[in-house]
Amino acid sequence: MSLFTAGVITTISITLVLFLLGLTILIAFTGKGLSAYIKEKMGVSIELSGNMTQAEIDETKKKIEAIPYVKSTVYISKEEVKKQLIENLGGDPEEVLGYDPATSYFDVFIKSEYVDTDSLQKVEAAFKEFNLSKGLTFRQDDIAQANANLSKVGSILLILALILILISFTLIRNTIQLNIYSKRFLINTMQLVGATNSFIRRPFIGSAIVSGIISGIIANVLITGVVYYFTNGYPEYLSILPLSELLVVYGVVIVCGIIITVLATISAVNKYLKMTTNNLYHV
Repeated sequence: MSLFTAGVITTISITLVLFLLGLTILIAFTGKGLSAYIKEKMGVSIELSGNMTQAEIDETKKKIEAIPYVKSTVYISKEEVKKQLIENLGGDPEEVLGYDPATSYFDVFIKSEYVDTDSLQKVEAAFKEFNLSKGLTFRQDDIAQANANLSKVGSILLILALILILISFTLIRNTIQLNIYSKRFLINTMQLVGATNSFIRRPFIGSAIVSGIISGIIANVLITGVVYYFTNGYPEYLSILPLSELLVVYGVVIVCGIIITVLATISAVNKYLKMTTNNLYHV
């Protein structure tokens, strides 16, 4: 195997590991945004009593949106609700029930930091002060379950990231060790002529830094492709992936590529620095 081929294989191996590591870091970075996105999609429904004029609806909407913990409000008219009921049931429910069950309501979406059981009880009390509803609905059990699941996902991602870093170091170390294997007699010869260990390590560390940077850049290009594909299919998720966080991920991937390859290279070179000439023939 030529040095060029060995270098290409090493770069590809490191790139794949950094790509997986980068995706894990990216998911962890966007976890908070994804959590907020999911929470803010779990709205509170305020069922309205009686008929309201458009001016009253607009005024009420402004008052609700002025509340600090409210992110947005959507008004659903009685006619829209009835149309949806007819589509879902395949007929007019008024003909069966003898009355029109449709009512207008507000869907109120709460800021993510207030979407928990204790805060939502205060939210519910605040809405009741408007005295405009005959019913207020929020899925308390679903919200509690969502919070619990998001917490579990965060813990799992942290554990996965730590495991992946350990695995990546091991894989990169083994890959680099195979690459350095062919140079073990050169290392030994340099020792015999009086070269210090630090002098022997220096060119290997320099190559490792270059390899780490190149692999990191290629891994970032692959990550960009995944991000583009995902956001192109689900454009609403662009809000949970700020460019600043993506740039941080790029930087972390390159830094991890340099650190891991340098540490793996030092570990691999040290293995042969500690061997005697005779032992090199039996490796």
